[in-house]
Amino acid sequence: MAVTDDLSTSLKEAMKAKDKTKLNAIRQIQTEIAKKKAEKGEEATDELALGVISSYVKKMTKAVEEYQSLGERGEDMANQIQLEIDFLSEWLPEQLSEEDVAKLVDEVLSELGEVDMSQMGRIIGAVMAKGDGIDGSLVSKLVKEKLS
Repeated sequence: MAVTDDLSTSLKEAMKAKDKTKLNAIRQIQTEIAKKKAEKGEEATDELALGVISSYVKKMTKAVEEYQSLGERGEDMANQIQLEIDFLSEWLPEQLSEEDVAKLVDEVLSELGEVDMSQMGRIIGAVMAKGDGIDGSLVSKLVKEKLS
């Protein structure tokens, strides 16, 4: 089943269950998909939908950290957003562990030979091309550590 169809089915289920958290998350994703579709003038593909979900989850992960830094005042909102993240993560590919990403970084560095900080973008690009489920910010952090 296509991701967009799956989202529509989940939306109906959330409406029946009156689950506002899931309902809000799905509606937000569907709105973003519609915006991207209008911008690019193309059909809503699984790739587009997964890209939207991925960027939304990254954005919300940062929001959770900010709300948690507020202490008790932001705790409820952080919990609600975390529920959205957990729900939407079902559609995302399995994320590689930091250990696995570090192995990929080492592999790419050994393939490229002698490199310096000026080639960081090239290194990150090569690591990201190795597969799905790789967190770009983690790759960037690990490459910086290895090169410095």
